[in-house]
Amino acid sequence: MGMSTNKQDKALQTFRTNFEEFERGLNGAGNSAMHKRRRAAMERLSERGFPTMQDEEWRYTNLGGLLETQFERPTAELLPDTTNIDPVSFLGMEETVRLTFIDGVFCAELSDRALTSDALRVQDFASVLENDPDLILSLAGGIDDGDEHPFSLLNDAFTEQGAVIHVAKNATDLPPVHLLFLTSGGGQPLLISPRILIKAEANSELDIIEQYAGLGDGRSLTNIVVEIDVADNAHVHHVKLQEENEGAWHISAGYARIARSASYANHYFGFGSRLVRNHLHTRMDGVGAECILNGLFMPMDSQHMDHHTVIDHAQPHCNSHELYKGLLFDDSRGVFSGKIIVRPDAQKTDAKQANNNLLLSGNALVDTKPQLEIWADDVKCTHGATIGRLDEDALFYLRSRGLPKAKANSILSYAFASELVGRVRLGALRAHLDAAIHNRLERTGNA
Repeated sequence: MGMSTNKQDKALQTFRTNFEEFERGLNGAGNSAMHKRRRAAMERLSERGFPTMQDEEWRYTNLGGLLETQFERPTAELLPDTTNIDPVSFLGMEETVRLTFIDGVFCAELSDRALTSDALRVQDFASVLENDPDLILSLAGGIDDGDEHPFSLLNDAFTEQGAVIHVAKNATDLPPVHLLFLTSGGGQPLLISPRILIKAEANSELDIIEQYAGLGDGRSLTNIVVEIDVADNAHVHHVKLQEENEGAWHISAGYARIARSASYANHYFGFGSRLVRNHLHTRMDGVGAECILNGLFMPMDSQHMDHHTVIDHAQPHCNSHELYKGLLFDDSRGVFSGKIIVRPDAQKTDAKQANNNLLLSGNALVDTKPQLEIWADDVKCTHGATIGRLDEDALFYLRSRGLPKAKANSILSYAFASELVGRVRLGALRAHLDAAIHNRLERTGNA
């Protein structure tokens, strides 16, 4: 990490103060194995500090505004009135198993688990921690990338809410799981620390939708860790929608382990927050595993969206396909850093990676860094990146057919983005994403 600064020290002190208040409210649970783990994470974070732009992995992302903000932990007493909140309206999908969280706190009255069964168990993290803490301890922290990330340590220190999803062996034809995280956006800036644990047993299949949205325009930091364990011949289809308000910071770390003949597909769509930083690490741990990473980010105004992915081919005969696209407006900035690692034993690897970006403003900026790290010789690996503007010939063609400039821009921009929408399995979800893209184009004057 970079050298400690006064700003970092103040931020650490704020979080330590929050942690001490957290401890005082735990009563007897303060001596639990789970809290010993939290305390150890807080100590490690205090030793390491937060990253600076001198750290290679953070060189394009300035955390100054975040570190200067005095965050507080949310409590149930501070939750807003939920009477007029319709959780279905945020996605428009009725037939889901839904857990809803407001400011990171589980909200039972806005959740619906009627479709759960022995085949699919969807539980809120706090309930499992209270009733079966050993299960949490056995799952949390079991999948990572071998590094200590400061914000993952921060999540470890404050973890008490989130979701635990278990798919039974041979379970298929299950309803989608919808995890809805809403931020109220009122009052003091809030530190929200969800943990999501997903385990798909052998020969199972599941769709998961992880959605973040804002109820107001206040400030918050959502700092999330997601761990996904995909067993032999299981298939997990994971869609993440980031639609928080533009006063929010959103930092996430996702880790997936993919076993023999299994597949994990992650589709990311980023529209919200003032600053986004996503770290996604997938490891193919079994022969014949497959990983698919798709991402679309559309920052506007002065939004900053930073994406780091690692696809680790640890076994032979595995395939990976990655496509990230950025559509940038106004004074926004985007970052893509994608690494493919092919281990010495991972012969017959087939890996493809691409990052394509369109700048729709003279002030928009994107930094892209696709990388290959290959230690095997019998492989097929490709990677590439493009940065450009809308095709002038295509624009001229549409304008010559009588379309206004804004409409022509919208058609070409939507065509660029819609490829990734088409890769999502669920039709109702594709409709939501289509609407979100059109709304973004309209807000930026490109509709």
